[in-house]
Amino acid sequence: MILRFGITALIVGTLGFMYASPQLMNGREAMATANLLFLLGLLGLVIGAIFHVLQSGFLTLFLRGFADIRQLFIRQSKALQAENERLRSDEALSAWKMSMLRYLKVYTSGCGVGLMLCSLILMGIS
Repeated sequence: MILRFGITALIVGTLGFMYASPQLMNGREAMATANLLFLLGLLGLVIGAIFHVLQSGFLTLFLRGFADIRQLFIRQSKALQAENERLRSDEALSAWKMSMLRYLKVYTSGCGVGLMLCSLILMGIS
């Protein structure tokens, strides 16, 4: 996973630098580009943090409580309840969800770090 994180950060940082390289001659446009890349990097890191919290299971009880409250106000048919229970107990589906959360966390965090590093390099150049 660390290798994927590093490769993603390197690729995205390189693409960000290639995007910003034509504007390096003008000081104001380089600063605006660096600010935009920094903002996008922060957004990527926030999304990666959200995926990390969801993967850790920290909010599972909280979200399950809201689902239970929803059942008090909105009635579901017995077939839909049975299908929800079957999906909840499906091991393969939950393993797939966890692996997708892990990959999304790694790639979004890698993109965020790559964009922030590119932004910091651009700030140092200009």
